[in-house]
Amino acid sequence: MKDDTRKKLSALILEELGDKIKSSENLGRKLEPFTDLPVEKVADAIIKQFEYLLSSDLRDLIIHLIEQEVAAEESVGAQPAVETKPVSPGREAVAVNPDVQRQEIKTPEETNEVNAAESIMERYAIKEHFPSESMDIDLKPSDWFYLYGFCYAPDSTGKGIPTKKLSLKGIDGANNIFLLDYGDIRFYMNKLDMNDYAPDRSGKPTLTQPKTVQLKYEHEKILNTLRSEVVLVPLPFWTLMQNRENIIAGIEDKYVDLLRSLIDVHDAVDWDVEVYAYDQHLVGLPVIAETAKDRVPARESRHQVSKGKDIKLMERLLFKEKSLAQEIHSQLLLHAAKSRIDFMIRLDNAFMDDWKSILSARYNVGKDRRKNFYRTIRSIQEEYEEYRLMLRVTSPSVRVVFGSK
Repeated sequence: MKDDTRKKLSALILEELGDKIKSSENLGRKLEPFTDLPVEKVADAIIKQFEYLLSSDLRDLIIHLIEQEVAAEESVGAQPAVETKPVSPGREAVAVNPDVQRQEIKTPEETNEVNAAESIMERYAIKEHFPSESMDIDLKPSDWFYLYGFCYAPDSTGKGIPTKKLSLKGIDGANNIFLLDYGDIRFYMNKLDMNDYAPDRSGKPTLTQPKTVQLKYEHEKILNTLRSEVVLVPLPFWTLMQNRENIIAGIEDKYVDLLRSLIDVHDAVDWDVEVYAYDQHLVGLPVIAETAKDRVPARESRHQVSKGKDIKLMERLLFKEKSLAQEIHSQLLLHAAKSRIDFMIRLDNAFMDDWKSILSARYNVGKDRRKNFYRTIRSIQEEYEEYRLMLRVTSPSVRVVFGSK
């Protein structure tokens, strides 16, 4: 195409863009917070960001998406459109063929977020990493589901119908984790057996304190397994939702926010690792319970001393916990450009009847080392299985809430 022709077509695009901007009510509402500022300054700032958008890697992605949309419209051709479903406020629905995934016209801000997410998806697109089989779990509207987190789906054809069941067991050790893909997002979850839990007034499963202690450990262990293979946005412990349709509705409602979280987790380089020990479990291990040979046997002493107040036992417990914290920190440090220890257990800490932090540190990990860092977390979890240490990994730049707590 000749240069003068390109210039004329470019001018037409600008003219069309200007008309659409003027007629966009959504864009008008989004500009209202800027109305107290100088108009010219606001316009200059927006144009600079717009120029950056078109000069970055997103330009090629935008071209690719437009080409795909044109191809999709041509493939649909003369097929009759069907009635659209209502969509969330602020979005305009478009009619689509039932065999084509439902699309929406998004606001400019949302479009930028989605485009950025898809750009990252092209670079970090995941493959199937866990052994799986066809979905054979019967799902009912009354079922409660436990949600672990989400990542990018390998493709964008998911419509919220689970098709694969992993070989991984869920938090209860009985039900398998399965996959629910919706658009570009893949959720990991498992069905809960309500016979194992006492429901509250709303019917939501509840936990006793001993059960909470056990399942917190299982929750973080599963997250570390998933994170070692996929770039995961984890959800908080005991994130539950009832009915698959409610999960899909929640994804639709927060779709752009979820994509933003996926972008954040891909960009994250700072990782907070918290290592917890459970004293009641550790004091029962031979390596700690076996006291010095010259210790007076309990049956020969005048007064029985409880485990919690046994000085020698506490010394051995705290020394072991400090040793474990140092060993784990040393392993993680191999993958970090730098680190900062916020807390490491001291030898004067107390006995606790709950999960107790023995190490809290932040590690700066480059993206080229992130995979090995994740896998080292999983390896540490397996290496110290005897001690049942709980390793919780989070990023200060990733925040997401989904479902009920």
